[in-house]
Amino acid sequence: MKFSLKVFIISLLLVTSQVTIAQEPAFESIKNFIKPAKKEGGLKLSQYFLWCPSVIKVGNTYHLFASAWPAEGGMASWTAKSLCIRATSKNLLGPYEFAEVVLEKREGKWDNDRVHNPKIVKVGNKYVLYYISSANETGYAEADAITGPWTRSEKMMSFSNPAPLVRPDGSVYVFGRLSVKIGDKQVRTARAAEAASYKGPYQNLAPEKENLFPNNYELEDPTIWWANNQYHVICTDFAGVATGRNKVGVQYYSKDGINYQLLTKEPINTNEITYDDGSKEKFKRVERPFAYVENGIVKAYFLGCMTPDDKGVIVAHPVDDYVPGKSSSKKKE
Repeated sequence: MKFSLKVFIISLLLVTSQVTIAQEPAFESIKNFIKPAKKEGGLKLSQYFLWCPSVIKVGNTYHLFASAWPAEGGMASWTAKSLCIRATSKNLLGPYEFAEVVLEKREGKWDNDRVHNPKIVKVGNKYVLYYISSANETGYAEADAITGPWTRSEKMMSFSNPAPLVRPDGSVYVFGRLSVKIGDKQVRTARAAEAASYKGPYQNLAPEKENLFPNNYELEDPTIWWANNQYHVICTDFAGVATGRNKVGVQYYSKDGINYQLLTKEPINTNEITYDDGSKEKFKRVERPFAYVENGIVKAYFLGCMTPDDKGVIVAHPVDDYVPGKSSSKKKE
């Protein structure tokens, strides 16, 4: 009897140990590397509701592209009035100053609904600005200079929320989301496409897979980068199933760009922002994450934030040189 009890206890300990190990993240998430946001940083414009930040450095200047629409209409006006603006700063964290309206919707073209969700990258000597119009319509505009003029494509990718990743050979991998019906439910699934050139044609990867995320986890607003021989994505946990909390930030990774794994159930960000002066602000919505990366190192983390009185601002967090799988916050303590 004593022997059987000992065997049972040992077996239980082994099982518990295995479960604990299985729940450990493959590497540390970005959460502990995100520092308090710069209180007087980011971008605020009285005339615009701001959303969807994307940042690129050109020379000694940082250029922030964002979705914008007249502030008096609040969040709801994005569907009819969203356009793309550019702002600049000598400091990565800002404050940024308005520079110009970059793109507006065009009547009679594929982007006649709106210009929304811009993502700026450089491919060779070209600046390429990806954006969406209506659901599941992604295109791009290209320019020789960050100030334009911009020439728009007439080719589209059939998904939303593009997160482009330019490879060293000039080919482009674009991660995004597509709303599809799975069973009796509409699911915002993870999708990806690639092309030998930003001009396309873009081929959908693994079209036989309904969702590149496990367990049909849903998403919005992905940002992507390559580090430590893996793809890394932070996005909004749209239905709250991955983390247990609706519309918080969540981190995934993949070795092949097709099979993604959830790094941790712990949210990367929530709707409460801590600032560098010690103050906190609770927003109605915090979405549209953007990881600013230099040489595979995340240096800053931008978010679109909606205030309780329906204003949209861009908040900028410094990041303590995060490289997935290589960085450890414990070493910095």
